[in-house]
Amino acid sequence: MLIVSLFVCIQQSLERFQTRKKLASLTAQQMSDIGMTKERHQAELSQATIFGFVRDVVLFIRNKGRVS
Repeated sequence: MLIVSLFVCIQQSLERFQTRKKLASLTAQQMSDIGMTKERHQAELSQATIFGFVRDVVLFIRNKGRVS
C-alpha cells in the first residue's frame, strides 16, 4: 500500500510539474482570463524545475497527502 501511495504522490507531482511548464506559453490575455496575476505566474514558473518537482514530492510525503 505504501508503494501505491508513493506512486500516486509522484504521479500528482508530475502532473503539477507539467501544468506549470504549460503556463510558460500563456499570453497575458489568457493569464487574465484565468485570474492569474503576473506575480503568481512567476512563482509557478519558478517551481517548474526538477528541484521544484522533488520539493513537491517531499512536501506531499511530509504532509501525508493533505492538500494545502
